[in-house]
Amino acid sequence: MPAAAYYTLGCKVNQYETEKIREELDRLGFSTVNFASQADVYVINSCTVTGMADAKSRRAIRQAARRNPNAFVVATGCYAELEPAQVGGIEGVDLVVGNDQKESIPERLVARFPNLRRNGGAGIRPRTRTRAIVKIQDGCNQFCAYCAVAYARSRQWSREISDVVEEISTLAGFGYREIVLTGIRLGSYAFGLPALIRSAAEVDGIERIRLSSIEVWEVDEELLRTIAENPKACRHLHMPLQSGDDGVLKLMRRPYAPDYYARTVEKAREMIPELGLTTDVMVGFPGETDDAFQRSYEFVRDMGFSRLHVFRYSPRPGTAAASFSDRVPEAEKSRRSELMIELGTELADRFAGRLVGQTVDVLAEPKRGEFISGFTDNYVEVRFLGGESLRGRIVPVRVESATADGVIASLASGIGD
Repeated sequence: MPAAAYYTLGCKVNQYETEKIREELDRLGFSTVNFASQADVYVINSCTVTGMADAKSRRAIRQAARRNPNAFVVATGCYAELEPAQVGGIEGVDLVVGNDQKESIPERLVARFPNLRRNGGAGIRPRTRTRAIVKIQDGCNQFCAYCAVAYARSRQWSREISDVVEEISTLAGFGYREIVLTGIRLGSYAFGLPALIRSAAEVDGIERIRLSSIEVWEVDEELLRTIAENPKACRHLHMPLQSGDDGVLKLMRRPYAPDYYARTVEKAREMIPELGLTTDVMVGFPGETDDAFQRSYEFVRDMGFSRLHVFRYSPRPGTAAASFSDRVPEAEKSRRSELMIELGTELADRFAGRLVGQTVDVLAEPKRGEFISGFTDNYVEVRFLGGESLRGRIVPVRVESATADGVIASLASGIGD
């Protein structure tokens, strides 16, 4: 039985697509091994959202080729889509596959292993994550000035609600209790996110429905009401901000102003108490002056996010911003990034601190050292002592202390391990 190993960079859509490749290769007779192991096939699902993502993708490809020079190395994903010649030129790469051809990877690999035969699905194993990711949409028509994803992905399309619910039902049968709905532009889901959430909530065994990243202009009152009224919908929104300065947002081609973002946040918190609000912030975009950065910093502080993902701008070939002048020096980008990360730490600490003394429900994930870890529905990481048998269960814990990295808790009385 040939062994296959996988490495995924970037978004939850990529994670989902890697899992689909793995599931099909399982059906075809491959075994799955850790990426650090010797394998006959390596599949690297790349990302190109930043220059760092490109570099990590190249590094993963080279690591695979070094681990087994005789292995068949497949590179796919957004970096492979946009720069196929560059990726194909990396020593050890045998096959470069664009995003719209990912589904062909298993059959193309079978041609390299003629002794394989279909085993009728007997070998399929459920997803290895405690939370199951479900892709419901792909493609983006926004073409923000800094982003190459719209070029790397197909036109927008959405799966039928019945198709999504069928997959969720299968995942519930595997024992998953939380599903994460994801897409490149999740909020553009053609059949309506509120309707999908309501349908997914009817699946027996599913206890949590979480949304991945969604754009602020796609968060409307119906969606907020659906989250507020459905006990299975997680009280968590990840709404990318990118900048809190109106001028920089215009340069980025983001279709909103800071005051619009703030009004949406105010409405969301009014309708969903204890909402966890996470975001992405970019620093050092061309044209971001010291004053613009300060306005962005102050806006982030005033929003009181529960977690920040901070990125330094890096030019993406083919995007509008790649030709912009007025570049911010790398040293200044680093300084601004450090300041924003420090602010994010303060905000995360403050939000987590509000949970101290409360009893909260946590989806228990695999043990890390002596602790079990997991997340509350509003996306605060919790660590507590307990047995491995708790994995995959949603259990009540009492929060005892908090840091920016999450909270320490103990199992509520009456909960066995």
